[in-house]
Amino acid sequence: MYRKVRLVDIIRIPPQRLEEDLEQVIAETLREKLEGRIDKTLGSIVAVTDVVEIGEGHILVGDGAVYYEVTFDAIAYKPELQEIVEGSIVEIVNFGAFVAVGPIDCLIHVSQVADEFMAYDEKNSRLSSKETSKSLSEGDSVRARIVAVSLNERDPRESKIGLTMRQVALGKLEWIEEDQKKKEKGEKSGKGGKEAAQA
Repeated sequence: MYRKVRLVDIIRIPPQRLEEDLEQVIAETLREKLEGRIDKTLGSIVAVTDVVEIGEGHILVGDGAVYYEVTFDAIAYKPELQEIVEGSIVEIVNFGAFVAVGPIDCLIHVSQVADEFMAYDEKNSRLSSKETSKSLSEGDSVRARIVAVSLNERDPRESKIGLTMRQVALGKLEWIEEDQKKKEKGEKSGKGGKEAAQA
């Protein structure tokens, strides 16, 4: 879930940048320091949007830099258990598919792709079913539910978010559309039969 958050941090401005526009330097420094960082409470900080307030500067003995307490707004993405998300497949591997959901890559284990067995096709880099024509390839758009969240602040690439598509209205978007069309067609044919029987 995306959230707009108001945060406070101490920002160090090196002596060589003190003549530049303070607000611009602070905004750049905040972006470099925080964007892409993962915090267990906030999730992934996607963007620093506004510098709200710059406190009084302080100099520490032996350091020519100036330290400012800065209040700022940011956009953060934190995956929530049971949240329904949409994303696109960025990689297919023998044990599942990686999905880009916002700023974070999530894993759909091969057992959670569909209710049927999905085999890994290494040559075509896809997962496909032998029972039906379902297949999953890089670039496909999917809808899934978050079933596991483990954020790693020290090494964001080691964060693990697990997804499932084995529920109604989840899966590759094309599969969902096909299921909806079949359902609508079944309802129409069912109504026509009832009307004929009543007449």
